[in-house]
Amino acid sequence: MSDLIIRVLQHYDIHQPDSIVSLDAGRGFSGSTLWKVSHQGQEFCLKRWPAGKPKQRARQLISQVLPELVGHGIPLACPLVSGKSQRFVVEANSYWDLSGWVPGNPVVEHAVNATQLKNAMRWLASYHQFVKAMHQEKGLSTSLSYRAEFAAQLQQGLLQQLRAYDYVDLQPQLVSQILDNAQDALPALTGALQRASRQQYLLTPVISDIWSDHVFFEQDEVSGVIDFGAMKIDLPHLDIARLLGCYQTHNESALETGLAYYREFQQFSDQDRRLVELYDQAYVVLAGVQWLVWLGPERRVFPDMNQVNRRLKRIVQRES
Repeated sequence: MSDLIIRVLQHYDIHQPDSIVSLDAGRGFSGSTLWKVSHQGQEFCLKRWPAGKPKQRARQLISQVLPELVGHGIPLACPLVSGKSQRFVVEANSYWDLSGWVPGNPVVEHAVNATQLKNAMRWLASYHQFVKAMHQEKGLSTSLSYRAEFAAQLQQGLLQQLRAYDYVDLQPQLVSQILDNAQDALPALTGALQRASRQQYLLTPVISDIWSDHVFFEQDEVSGVIDFGAMKIDLPHLDIARLLGCYQTHNESALETGLAYYREFQQFSDQDRRLVELYDQAYVVLAGVQWLVWLGPERRVFPDMNQVNRRLKRIVQRES
């Protein structure tokens, strides 16, 4: 049992855990390391964040927002308070947190059923309802601005440059499909993103990185949502598009049906719908290209390239 892990757990007054089990973190790409900790009949998830994460603003939002949501009965993985009244502790130049164990499993490799989809959208609508009551501010959307700038860079030559790289261990047909799709779609998408990014909106604390992998179910009920490390102040439409886009991979009606479910629990206008669709289109066109930037010009290394290929296949499925 690692002395470092024991040192971290002592921040939470856990001195002799019953067991510590290392978890396979291979499903995600965040670089976090996870352990399942058992102590006096309770189970916890211990997380070591990658260097420099989560950012200060995300830590602030997590610490301020998540406990309030738990208090309203919304199931999620909320970092517990340490003996120093902090929800993040620092050891070995990393941030760590300890949260209650979320039971169940996500729906990732097959289609979500109708009840699961409705419950996922009920969860997300409840989340948005409570955070809007806690904080709203008017301003530009950083997520729309980022997508507009990235799309413009691609049109100005970056897309062509990406064709020259040798993507080791990446399936060649995936590269050509991603680049060809982007070339066809970028002119219209760039204009739409630029127009949307110049408008001001009511912004609120959003999860920003909510994927199907992060929404856990027991039977058909949402048992909890994990990983809030990308929280920021932005448009809730980003959350809706991110989650429904994942489910759309295995269910071609997930976006349409999911929006109808969300509308049952939250007011949702035609303009709201268009924003969700714009975010979703941006994901379909830009997500695969972003991976090529990481693997090509930036030379990032991912330990499991089979998993990277699976992720890119899911993106390409959305393109077709």
